[in-house]
Amino acid sequence: MKASNPTTAPDLVRDARQLYMSYWEAANRGAKRRNLDLLWEVLEAIREHGGRDYSLAEVGRRLEASGGPKTQSLRNAQGVHFREVITAYANAVSGSKKYLAKGRSQVEAALDLITDQSVRATLRMAIEEGKRLKVVNDNLHAAFKTLQVGAVQSPPTAPSAQGAITTDAAASPLTPRLRNALLKGIDRTRLAERGFIVPDDGSIQTEAGDAVFPAAFVTAIEAALREWG
Repeated sequence: MKASNPTTAPDLVRDARQLYMSYWEAANRGAKRRNLDLLWEVLEAIREHGGRDYSLAEVGRRLEASGGPKTQSLRNAQGVHFREVITAYANAVSGSKKYLAKGRSQVEAALDLITDQSVRATLRMAIEEGKRLKVVNDNLHAAFKTLQVGAVQSPPTAPSAQGAITTDAAASPLTPRLRNALLKGIDRTRLAERGFIVPDDGSIQTEAGDAVFPAAFVTAIEAALREWG
């Protein structure tokens, strides 16, 4: 019998281990004892490798690969003891009893482990807000960088044959696309719809007061738009 020495088992899974041992001792067939041993080894392996998926699909797949019963056997009536051990172990290590699709991000997998729906919904909203914030941040940084490069590299305007000076619009480093990006980036109504504000100091902040762009950022863009618009 595996894990029969209480001193070698981690305290975190003590209750699950005791449940596994009670079913092992009550088993009247060697095959069931062997399968319970294999099940415990599978659960320990998932934990040791940092896994969080303790669904019947994942445990059954690993168990079958180790020579134990198939997933369907775990779902059947005779698999009730195996299911109870799996549930006890998953609860002890804060694992998920739902199948976690491979390829999902660690953040999404972690959210699935939160049982409180209100907490999970709040965290999802915060994550989505963070994604929107990153898009706005990246777009504004790119637009402002292009604006600075255009101002440095823009060649001086040569006078015409009649000595006339070209218009400000002709000398502007702003393309219509770039100008539109800057206008949208600092549009207060649009920012407010996404949870951002522009206080008197010209910065861009979240509603919680966290600065996304420093003081005078919006003011500088507005000045540039007036000068090169």
